[in-house]
Amino acid sequence: MVINNLVRNNNRQVLEIILNSIAIIVAVSIFLKAIIDIDTNYDVGWYHLPFAARIWGIVPKSSYISENLIEHRYDGFPLLAHFFQGLLWKITGRIQATNLVGYFSLIAYFALLRKYFQVPLYLSVIAIFTIPAVLTHAAGSFVDLPGNVAVSALMMMVYSLFRQSQLPNKQELIIIILSATAGVNTKPQLQPLVFLIYWVVAIRLVWLYFKDTQNKPKLGLTILGAIIASVLIFATPIKNVALYGNPFYPIKIEVAGIVLNHKLTPDTYSEGHRPQKWLRSILEINTPEWTTDQWNGGDETLLDRAGGFFGAYVVFNFLLLAILTIVEQLQNRQLASNKSRKAIAALITVLLMSLVPANFPQSHELRYFMFWMIVLVSLNLYLVSSWHQTAIKWIRPNYLGVVCLLFLVTVCIKIDNYYLRPVFNSLEPYLKDTVKTELLEQMIPNDRICLIARHAISDPTSVPFAQIHNVFYYSSYFHPEIKYPYSIKAAVDPRDCGTLKVIPPNAQDFIEP
Repeated sequence: MVINNLVRNNNRQVLEIILNSIAIIVAVSIFLKAIIDIDTNYDVGWYHLPFAARIWGIVPKSSYISENLIEHRYDGFPLLAHFFQGLLWKITGRIQATNLVGYFSLIAYFALLRKYFQVPLYLSVIAIFTIPAVLTHAAGSFVDLPGNVAVSALMMMVYSLFRQSQLPNKQELIIIILSATAGVNTKPQLQPLVFLIYWVVAIRLVWLYFKDTQNKPKLGLTILGAIIASVLIFATPIKNVALYGNPFYPIKIEVAGIVLNHKLTPDTYSEGHRPQKWLRSILEINTPEWTTDQWNGGDETLLDRAGGFFGAYVVFNFLLLAILTIVEQLQNRQLASNKSRKAIAALITVLLMSLVPANFPQSHELRYFMFWMIVLVSLNLYLVSSWHQTAIKWIRPNYLGVVCLLFLVTVCIKIDNYYLRPVFNSLEPYLKDTVKTELLEQMIPNDRICLIARHAISDPTSVPFAQIHNVFYYSSYFHPEIKYPYSIKAAVDPRDCGTLKVIPPNAQDFIEP
């Protein structure tokens, strides 16, 4: 018996060493991709990078102005992630540094799971990178990942908050406040969710405050701290109310029949069947191949921008949580005291948090709601990690790590490892392949020109300038070889150019009236 135990323990240690090694390789490979490869996704060049560059004066407004609707987004959308992207770009002098905001947010989240939920780092890395939406965003400059990671951290801390009978300590409170602040001030889609969580947490903290008679702060300091925290968390909506009279500016909002000041009316407001679309999307029924934006490539048989959670992985994690809940209940029947409520609380958390993304506009666009899958996986990681000393032999972190690794291998095969390793697409060759020198030659010294982007054209294949995209890369910052200063206004319609010179000059001929 002793020899068998020694052999078994030795095998577990070897397995953990292997899993740790694989996790390190995966994390390092994605890090290298983030610092080497420029993110060439359309949205990144259209507004994420321009926002980051403008905040820190890298490419100021005097040098580059986005088209009108994008400018409204800069005015009203939360810009916290762009702030940090620009900061890293400014410090390093490399545009690729903007990719590190999402990557480092994941690293911080892995550390949170390790410190507060005792989840081994190798298990977090393997299990969470197995989520295709996370993997395809981890080395890029979209801001969906850092916002959703922040909300995931918030959800995990709230889950922990409802399992304890005393007030959280200062560190836990700081994490809750910072997570909520990052979520609200990074993605507008996350603001309603955090607002709901805010009130749930507030009610719970008030309950614990009056229930916990030991070591609680003075009431006056508590109220002051709550006010300061609230202002930090909802800084962007408060700013928008003060400047534009609409917390979600520039999005159209109607309150008591009154339409607030806005510039954008999303088409998704009128869409129906949101829960059904969300279920189709998480189960990946007729969804596109895994990419960063999940575009369907014009194939109308596929639900556009849907999928990204790996349907089989979703089913596996939900079944695992259900099984762990059943096992917990069976164990509780054998106990007279100290009954566990971890799994049932996790299941309730998942069911409740599903209500928001399932009924939200664009419910099927899962990159806006990655927190749902991250939290589902994280809760399973926590439960398995906290039960590793139980008599049930199959509840082991390393066993779960092996299963998740098999899923990860499947994901890597389907995406051809593109998002898992650098392809050495740095800025210089990208500019050479993308920017048209014949257009640069038409820039006017010390003046602004209007450059038309390709998505203004209904049929891009029919026009000679159809490959003009990511207009941002035509700005003077990227072309020091041009010895005179010039400025750019990006537009999707020549009619928005006013009196500015339009490049290409024949763009008007291809715009439908």
